[in-house]
Amino acid sequence: MAEKNSGVPFWWVVVFLLLALGAGAATVFAVGGSLLPATVGPVAPLL
Repeated sequence: MAEKNSGVPFWWVVVFLLLALGAGAATVFAVGGSLLPATVGPVAPLL
């Protein structure tokens, strides 16, 4: 059951990344920001 060559199980890394990204997105929305930069805004309808 031991992980080979790793002190941290892979799923812990995945959970940490999901929590970090989720917290970052929540912070952006909480301060009224947008996840799309202002420079991408004008060309976003073209994408």
